[in-house]
Amino acid sequence: MYQPLVSVIIPNYNHAKYLDERIRSVLTQTYQNFELIILDDKSTDNSLEVINKYRDNPHVSHIVVNKENSGSTFKQWHKGFELAKGELIWIAESDDKCEKELLEKLISFFEKEPRCVLAYTESVFFRDADGSLIKTHTYKDSELYAGADFISKKMSEGCAIANASSAIFVKSIALTVNDQYTTYKGAGDRLFWIEIAEHGYVGVDYHSLNFYRVHDNNSTHRNYREGINQKEDFKILSYIYEKKYITKKQYKQLRMDYIRFRILTGPLSPEYRKDVCRYWNMSICEKLHILYLNLLDIIKYKLS
Repeated sequence: MYQPLVSVIIPNYNHAKYLDERIRSVLTQTYQNFELIILDDKSTDNSLEVINKYRDNPHVSHIVVNKENSGSTFKQWHKGFELAKGELIWIAESDDKCEKELLEKLISFFEKEPRCVLAYTESVFFRDADGSLIKTHTYKDSELYAGADFISKKMSEGCAIANASSAIFVKSIALTVNDQYTTYKGAGDRLFWIEIAEHGYVGVDYHSLNFYRVHDNNSTHRNYREGINQKEDFKILSYIYEKKYITKKQYKQLRMDYIRFRILTGPLSPEYRKDVCRYWNMSICEKLHILYLNLLDIIKYKLS
C-alpha cells in the first residue's frame, strides 16, 4: 500500500481562537504518516500559548515563529515547503477544519495515478458566528484530469480549488514553481495551483471533506472588498491565455464576463471599482457592450 510521508503546514496569524480545532482535525486523521509544521507570522493574540500545547506531540517536527510579520501567507507557504521532509504537502490553514478522512481519500489519487501532482476535495463554507452552512458542492464521486484540461476547464473562470486547506500536492513540483505567486496578496493560490497542474494530473474528490470558515478577519473576503483579487485575477487570466490553455475567443468572453459580473456588480466600493476597471483597461466598446447586456437583462427580468 502506498503510504508516503505528508508534510502538513499550518501557517497562522492571529487565529488563536481556531487553532485548537484546526490542529486537532489534523492530528485525528485516519491517515497517520505525517509530520506537522506550525508557522506563526508574529501573531499579536495568544496563538503561541495554543501552539506550545502541542510542542511535544510526536507529529510536530517544526514550530517556527517569525520575528517580523512577513505580510504574505504565500511567503509562509514557501517557508514550509523548504522545511518539509514529506513527499506530499498539505497546507492546513489555521482557521479551517476538516473531516478525519481527508488525507486518506486524497492520497488514493496518487496511489492510483503515479502522474498525479495535485488532488483536492470540495469544501463546505460555514459562518463563524453560528456555524451555519453557506454552500456545499456534491456532483459525483471523483474525477481525474490531465493538467492542461484541468486548467482550461476548471481554472479559467476562477479558482476551482475554493480553499487551500482542501488540497495536497507533490513537494518536488512545488519547489520548482516560479515564486511569483508569493508576490500576490490574494489570488496567489490560483496561480500556484495552475503551475502545479502543468506538471501532471489533478484528482478531484467531490465529497465535501473540508470546512472553510467565513469570518470578518478572513483575508480572501477582505482582498475582494478592496479589489486586490480582481487585479490579480486579470494577470492570471492573461497567463492562461498566453500559455494557450484557452482560445482568443474564450479569453475575450471570460474577460467580459469577469468585468461584468465580478467587478461591476461585485462587493467593491465605487472608488475601488473605478480603480479595478482602469486596471483591466476596458475599452469604450467593451463598456457599451456591457451596458447593452445589462439592459437586456433588465428587459428580460421585466418581461418574466
